[in-house]
Amino acid sequence: MATSYAYNNAGGRNDPSGRLGSQSQQISGSQQNLTGTLNRTEVGRRGAQFHSARPRIDSDNAFLDGRSSPSSTLRRNAARSQDRLNSSSSISSSRSNLSQQPQNSTLRRGFVNERPPQNYQPGPQNYQPPPQPQSPQYGPSDGNNYHNYSNVPPYKPNNTGNYVDSDSIANINSNNNNKPMNRDRDVQNSVSSIHSLSSNINSGVTTTTTTTSSVADNKFHEFEKVRVDYLRRGKLYEDTVFLPTNTSAYFSTQPPMELEWIRAKDIAHMHRQQPKFVVRGFDRFDVEQGQLGDCWFVAAVACLSCPEYRHLFERVIPRGQSFQDNWYSGVFRFMFWHFGEWKQVLVDDFLPTNRGRPVFVHSSQTNEFWASLMEKAYAKLYGSYEALKGGHLMDSLTDLTGGIAEHYTLRGEHANVPDNIVNILFKALERLSLIGAGISGSSERVLQNGLVSGHAYSVTDLRRILHGQQPVNLIRIRNPHGDSKEWRGRWSEWSPEMQQISPEDRQQLGLIQRDDGEFWMDFEDFLSNFDVLDICNLTPDAVGDVQRKWHVVEHHGRWVKGFNAGGRQSREASHWANPQYLLKLDDTDEDEDQVCTLVVQLMQKDRRRIKQKGETLRFIGFYIYKLEKGYTVPMKKDFFDYNRDIANSGAFSNVRQITKRVSLTPGAYVVVPCTWDMDEEADFFIRFFFEKGNVAEYCDDLPEKVEVPAPPMGPEVRDQEENFKQFFYRVSGEDMEVNAFELKDAINEGLRKEPLHRDIGIDACRSFVCLMDVDGSGKLSFHEFQFLWHHLRSWKKIFYQYDTDNSGSMDSRELRNAVNAAGYKISNKTIAQLIFKFADKGGRVSLDNFLILMARLMKTFSSFNDMQRDGSATLNMQQWLDKTLVL
Repeated sequence: MATSYAYNNAGGRNDPSGRLGSQSQQISGSQQNLTGTLNRTEVGRRGAQFHSARPRIDSDNAFLDGRSSPSSTLRRNAARSQDRLNSSSSISSSRSNLSQQPQNSTLRRGFVNERPPQNYQPGPQNYQPPPQPQSPQYGPSDGNNYHNYSNVPPYKPNNTGNYVDSDSIANINSNNNNKPMNRDRDVQNSVSSIHSLSSNINSGVTTTTTTTSSVADNKFHEFEKVRVDYLRRGKLYEDTVFLPTNTSAYFSTQPPMELEWIRAKDIAHMHRQQPKFVVRGFDRFDVEQGQLGDCWFVAAVACLSCPEYRHLFERVIPRGQSFQDNWYSGVFRFMFWHFGEWKQVLVDDFLPTNRGRPVFVHSSQTNEFWASLMEKAYAKLYGSYEALKGGHLMDSLTDLTGGIAEHYTLRGEHANVPDNIVNILFKALERLSLIGAGISGSSERVLQNGLVSGHAYSVTDLRRILHGQQPVNLIRIRNPHGDSKEWRGRWSEWSPEMQQISPEDRQQLGLIQRDDGEFWMDFEDFLSNFDVLDICNLTPDAVGDVQRKWHVVEHHGRWVKGFNAGGRQSREASHWANPQYLLKLDDTDEDEDQVCTLVVQLMQKDRRRIKQKGETLRFIGFYIYKLEKGYTVPMKKDFFDYNRDIANSGAFSNVRQITKRVSLTPGAYVVVPCTWDMDEEADFFIRFFFEKGNVAEYCDDLPEKVEVPAPPMGPEVRDQEENFKQFFYRVSGEDMEVNAFELKDAINEGLRKEPLHRDIGIDACRSFVCLMDVDGSGKLSFHEFQFLWHHLRSWKKIFYQYDTDNSGSMDSRELRNAVNAAGYKISNKTIAQLIFKFADKGGRVSLDNFLILMARLMKTFSSFNDMQRDGSATLNMQQWLDKTLVL
């Protein structure tokens, strides 16, 4: 189907405080939007830099097919490519664009309102099912049910309860088709901000210690334990999490037709055929959408099923799966990128059918089931089939590749083409990004220049040559249909410009067409004729053995009501409380302009999964601030009062992900992700793609006691001390010590004149006595009472100073400032724990609870300082009990 590339809600595009997008703008049914609110991507403008093209020898090898080895082809292409822009070595392999599949009809019948498939090559692919391991003789065994995505426990190789015997393991490992791809991951991960209402906040950046291949090995063995166990017992696997019921299909309504869940093998047998996982190789024409509005997912599947992305596709659909005897036990596995982690999803082969035919995604071959099972696994990941209704191509591409997608509008009123777009494309090609371009139109129509409107193309190469004395930028485009519908303008195959160059010189310049449907054109003509450009940047572990890769830093976080959900920049009183991430940009790009390029992606997590609870996507965005001298991170309200952002994500949008490419001079910057309004709760995931190995750290305070200057001593102090002694003698009684009940009366008497004061209860006073009782008598001596009373008076003064709205209670932001004013620096995690422990149901802390909070905080710091040596302390059990039971 052809895609309409109309730009939606463009009025708010450059307004960082404006909203953009809505739930209705997601692709659903026959309605979709591949631009508009997908990713409001802007780019810092800087001039493109070029070197003269150098001659090269490039053979016109056949395009990658299913029989080629991706890694070997990439190495051959890397060796051949010598004259890319701004580089001495690069990659020249063809790339597919971001395609979409049809919605309610097959792609063979034409395209309506969607992008067509990419890089189609006529004729069936010579797919040969991989050899399968012979099944060993299995003895009886008891099965187990597990409640997680995979329905299996973590793999432990030396576990005596291992499902697989040594012979089976050896047999499995000998099967090359079941070996996971060995890819190193150059990704940094961090957990930051708040993850749960109970306190889970972690800071700092930690480098991943497990490689992708080791994770894949563990996932594979988890799957094998289940599969082999069911083979051993002669039973078929039944999913205990994603049940074959109507609630797995629809959560908000009854199915529009009667659903019957039938195993895939039985569906094939109903048509008198043998079930096949794959019939003639993976092909985008295998995928027919069915009755669910998830064309955004189907389109990404079609894109990755193209031959040149087979290595990416096989990470999602691991090889070696089939319905063959001695292998099939009713369970299949799929891998999806899910907010920083590749999750394995196991499913049984029960499929929802009506009158014996699958009602959702299915193959054009009635006995082929890889696409149906893949959609079922994706539905399980998000909770139901209905949860997949409506979405954006960028989201599904991210889930299937783990990459960051960017979108550019090339012409029209809302064009956002950066000045350095050639450099961006060149670097994207070097890093094996998926690059697509399209021409707007409601249906496919061949234009006079040979291009097709309502159609999507791949960008496969980029050159700069000298034509006479004039430098010319040429771009190579591929029509995924692979037919004769090609560009007829300048630098096309039979144009005067191309004919002036001999075939030998074309080879040396790299001006080659790899198959029918591929053509060159002047880059200016490309900008004048195409409407949109999409780039999906891949993570380091996805691009294989290439010279240049993105450096990735990842952080998880959460906006929590009453704590760090500060809202947009115009919320001046609370914006500063949002999570903050420090960028340390030291290593500049290889360009001559001495800047640091990064792509920032902000995603809100699991909102699709909780659609059935009525949750919707938040309006999200982020700001980037230059860290000025004299300020420390995390930055407090005073910084935001006098400094504005230097870049932002653009208009806030209620989409899953917002992406922005920026170019910044070396230095320190702070990124602040936020929701549109304050106190909007959501989990988020933020990633930074750097061209070089720069740093992105979560900002947080380290615990520290800061000395607060004592107030000046006046002549009335002596009189006050005498009065205080008389006060103590009166409240302490004959034993000259104050117990908890006497302390209660004393505090309430001293605070009775305070506005909005409520009597402090006996439990609080018991806490005060325990915290200040040094000798363990259960009572306070004069000096202990004096020490406590002095601090109570000081904390009371601080409370009223930072209770800015005079409500008699503090919210989290006021509490943070008050604790700092009392001389204590503590992390966001600790602040969150204090709020959750001492705040009322409205998230506010009263004066009484503030006093208890400060007393416990002081006691905790004091206990540690008494026992610490060189910044750490070691306690035995008795010491631990003595120190902690009073807190």
